[in-house]
Amino acid sequence: MHGEIAESSYTQEITNLVKRIVNRSSLQTSLYEQASHYFQHYQTNKENLEKLSLSVQASQTALAQGNFTNKQKLSTELEAAQALLLQEQQNQKQEKQKRYDSLFHTSESLVLLSEASDQQETLTNSAKLLGTLLLLSPHEGSKLAIQHQKLKPVYKAVLALRLLDKLLVDNHIATNYILQKQALGQRYSATGLQLSQFQHDVCIPIVIAALIQDIGLQHPQAQHILKGENGDLDEFRVLKNEERLSLLKINYQQTLDYLVHGIGLGNYNGNSKEEKSQFDTTEIHRQKFITILLNDSIKPKQVEGHLLKIPQIYASVIFSTKPDPSLANLPKATLVLEKAAEIKSISAQYTKSFIQMVGHFPQGFGVTYIPKDDDGHDLDRYEYAIVCALNPVNSFAPICRTATRHLTFNSAGKMLVVPVSNNLYFATTRKKFAKISPNRLNEILSQLCSNFEERKNLELIPSHWNPYTYFGYKKFQNLWKKAN
Repeated sequence: MHGEIAESSYTQEITNLVKRIVNRSSLQTSLYEQASHYFQHYQTNKENLEKLSLSVQASQTALAQGNFTNKQKLSTELEAAQALLLQEQQNQKQEKQKRYDSLFHTSESLVLLSEASDQQETLTNSAKLLGTLLLLSPHEGSKLAIQHQKLKPVYKAVLALRLLDKLLVDNHIATNYILQKQALGQRYSATGLQLSQFQHDVCIPIVIAALIQDIGLQHPQAQHILKGENGDLDEFRVLKNEERLSLLKINYQQTLDYLVHGIGLGNYNGNSKEEKSQFDTTEIHRQKFITILLNDSIKPKQVEGHLLKIPQIYASVIFSTKPDPSLANLPKATLVLEKAAEIKSISAQYTKSFIQMVGHFPQGFGVTYIPKDDDGHDLDRYEYAIVCALNPVNSFAPICRTATRHLTFNSAGKMLVVPVSNNLYFATTRKKFAKISPNRLNEILSQLCSNFEERKNLELIPSHWNPYTYFGYKKFQNLWKKAN
């Protein structure tokens, strides 16, 4: 037995973060549910304001044209009409502010979870968050597409932040807005407990752009294409080209509309006119930056668009919503990026930087490897490990935490780099292992998988393994603790 099947406090925190963004509940408090509500009631809210405004205008005209005897009555009617209009305006403004606050605070939580007070700890925190997201997916089941749809926005946002840092380090950022903010102060928060100005002005907008990049799909017109008139179509089916193009157009237009009219700008709380002016200017610049990020991500020409587009392509493979996605295809996500770079859909330079950062094996991926003895010779067994660090020296040699030792699962794994020559994902390595007898391979498999139903469909020489069940045990969820 491996102890309690439950979520650690950190895993629960990530689960709650995901639910704050994409969820389906009666409370309808997630960002996507709020957007859906906004789109559904947009026309009604607009008509209500127009109707009440016309009522005020009519009352004003009647008062101006009325005689002395009914002036008091008309004045009272005007005041009532103005009160109703003001109340509606305030109600809609409050709803708008709620959406803004929800989006900002969720983005703030994401930045604080993925970053720290220095670059190294930030990389560790981001690897932990990315790995946890992947390990929350069983990578099988009838509801997998829905689950992947929920996990993807957070994943994209974290990758966008790390790509930003990588490009800053590589001196590939030429955007004046980003460089000006970088020159003003430190990149990270001094304590890691609150946001630095750079995080407020650059990281938060990038996260917001990543989170709402596909929020226009919540619009009724988009939902009609995805689910059909009666809502009975598979929204994850392969769309006809005409449908796909219409959907892309609707998503783009409605996402920008939501940014400007559904979220808008933050409200200043205070009494200083100078502070208010500075606050409003900053808010306008942030919104403009988000707009540039979203606009350029369609067909990226500048770095802003690539900060969203490259993570979007990568995440679409890692958290695929296609029927029966294969766990074995996850390391091929980087090949998809390289292909996109070849046809110049994305920058080859930025793609190279991204792959150097993530490596070819995603965080949380289950690696099967051949361990060595004290003399450096290959042993006649394989063990399990999990990818748990960014920026590998060799993108084909992932930095992992061991999950088994002597074919026994343990929670005190050690860090190691798994080279190609010992990684069973590669066919050349599996050929080396082919000399091991089937009986020995069955013996190894029986020790790692006690359930016959579980192991009867597994390869005798597995190219990878699925750590989902392993990660379900609370004591195995701290893969990113400091190495012994």
